[in-house]
Amino acid sequence: MRYLVIKNIAYYPLQCALNSKPPMLAMLSALRSNGIATQECSMDSDAVLLWSSLWFGRMAANQPIYQHYRNLGKPVIFVDIGALNRGVTWKVAVNSINATGYYGHETNLDWDRPAKLQLKLSTPTNAKSHVVIAAQHTRSEQVNGIQLETWITEQIRSIRNHTDRPIHIRPHPRCQLNTGSFKQVTINNPVALRGTYDSFDLPLDCHAIVNYNSGPGIQAAIAGCRPVVDQSSLAYPVAVNIADIDCAYVVDRKQWLVETSHTEYTVEELQQGLWLRRLEPALA
Repeated sequence: MRYLVIKNIAYYPLQCALNSKPPMLAMLSALRSNGIATQECSMDSDAVLLWSSLWFGRMAANQPIYQHYRNLGKPVIFVDIGALNRGVTWKVAVNSINATGYYGHETNLDWDRPAKLQLKLSTPTNAKSHVVIAAQHTRSEQVNGIQLETWITEQIRSIRNHTDRPIHIRPHPRCQLNTGSFKQVTINNPVALRGTYDSFDLPLDCHAIVNYNSGPGIQAAIAGCRPVVDQSSLAYPVAVNIADIDCAYVVDRKQWLVETSHTEYTVEELQQGLWLRRLEPALA
């Protein structure tokens, strides 16, 4: 590493999801191969590697660790399950797992990377007429400061101001909503996909997907389904405003797909340290 100044990095093996072992082990191996010591459960390292920014379940104890390292101005490296090919690619960023984090994904691009990850843009269609509001987990750092049910109510009101299309609410699979407060909408409860660890269905054959800043916005853009997202979403560069929700979706997504394909890695690539070279400027 040319500019890397961190000498050691903390990690917390018991504060990870059950499916985290392969990517976490691969990243720890890459760190050690590059001469960076890994320190288990240290609050005094140069940086910290955390699984996810969801402060829930096994990861709830990560929140004070995240705050501790951020208060010291030290980097927090996040790894989480990816949105491009769930369970195959893993998202890696510094300080935040949404667009406010650092990915190093806008320079030194491999223009063939989408094909290598078997990613292909679908042609925008209007297969079905409804709009989906895809909610997030209230314990996620990605929605810190957002009252989720209030946000959903505001989205419903905004959609109604610009279209009479049916609205479907999709709660986060592991976060209940008080759906009784939402009027004249359909609730689509996620269905677990057989043979997966924690994947759930997300039909993308709708007119638009409204999402604050998590995976559904990215998946919608790839599928040619209009994403309506916050500026903190990685899908924001190819998103539409609610005011334009009934307009044709003609955004050029080619470069965006190439850049976004550099935010996630296979386990093999994590082992090779490709992520470390991209994140190096944020760790210097």
